[in-house]
Amino acid sequence: MCAVLAVFTLALLTVEVLSERNYKKAILSSRLEGYADVVAAAPDSLASLGLLPRGIRVTVLDSLGKVLYDSDNDASAMENHIQRPEIEELLGGKASASSIRTSSTSGTDYIYYARRCGENIVRTAMPFEVAERRFLHPDWLVLLSIFLLFTASLPLFLLISKRFNAEADFKLKKQKKQMTNNIAHELRTPVTSIRAYLETLENNPGLPDEKQRAFIDRAYRQSIRLSDMIRDISLITKMEDAPQSLATTYLGLRRISELVAEELGPDLEKRSMKLENLIPEELSIKANESLVYAIYRNLLENSIRYAGEGSVVRMGGELSADGYAHLYFEDNGVGVDPRHLERIFERFYRVFDPKGGQAEGSGLGLSIVRNAVAFHGGSIKASSEKGRGLRFDFSLRLLTVPNGEADI
Repeated sequence: MCAVLAVFTLALLTVEVLSERNYKKAILSSRLEGYADVVAAAPDSLASLGLLPRGIRVTVLDSLGKVLYDSDNDASAMENHIQRPEIEELLGGKASASSIRTSSTSGTDYIYYARRCGENIVRTAMPFEVAERRFLHPDWLVLLSIFLLFTASLPLFLLISKRFNAEADFKLKKQKKQMTNNIAHELRTPVTSIRAYLETLENNPGLPDEKQRAFIDRAYRQSIRLSDMIRDISLITKMEDAPQSLATTYLGLRRISELVAEELGPDLEKRSMKLENLIPEELSIKANESLVYAIYRNLLENSIRYAGEGSVVRMGGELSADGYAHLYFEDNGVGVDPRHLERIFERFYRVFDPKGGQAEGSGLGLSIVRNAVAFHGGSIKASSEKGRGLRFDFSLRLLTVPNGEADI
């Protein structure tokens, strides 16, 4: 198994270095995404040009495809861009879109990246052949991060291989490949953003102090995202690889939820949100404290990120004669389209904000919640009507000690 994993890891690193067209597109799109962030943070499109590397083309369009600004051409003389492939994909509901094609204006092959910025669309582009020569060399920071992440994930892969028989090998390999691709993709995004912000600071030493602070702050927030992602993957691996190491003790759910509320209190205040804790004081179960804490932390973080300003969060529950604590967590925020509900517990799945906001977090929080609930012998389901809030109903079995472990 170790040999197979080593070959698989080597294959991924090889793909990271080889100049395949699809790979080039992903890497260059990531760079253009970082430059689009710089444009979005600048006071106006013209001011952003001085912050970007030479040769980066910037276009700003309205939601109907009309060109409002273009760094290389007179916007008023340019035709409507609504039928450009990357704009069509973006308007079709994607968070971002990219394409490689020949520019109808200059006749040069460009790689384009487009994303929403408020009511408008920001598109960045660079000549594709120039981009190949300038940027497609091994990104050792990304390679090292992927290698370290694979090392941390090794126990999980070993456990999965032991649990499935030979008939499930094909499915297992497919799952590994998907997880690997997801990890590589999710890891690349914050690393690339951090690099883009730091490159901007390094190449523009004369930036005003407030601009420098803004870019440093954005790089810091991306580093926090990267750290959270590694922490979350580590917790999932521990639940699936070594559940016997997660000891249990009697604990009060009200106390745990209050600790989470205290930790995230400043974030609630920033969004003018209110928390109503209706969990009974006497509601106590035998469980793993870290996992129960992770359940409430991730649910509350999810509401803070997506419920909306001024929302009310409510959590409660009760003991039941069936041997379970039946609990709920809900908010009255913007809610989730029902078609997303079956997938929100998947790893790395995030619901895109159609108003143009970038999805926050690692995309692992609700997956951790589902796994932590399952560890305690319970189940969880989500319900929502768009615009009417999101609710989670879950259960935790009472007085359980996984695998016969003693209390801590």
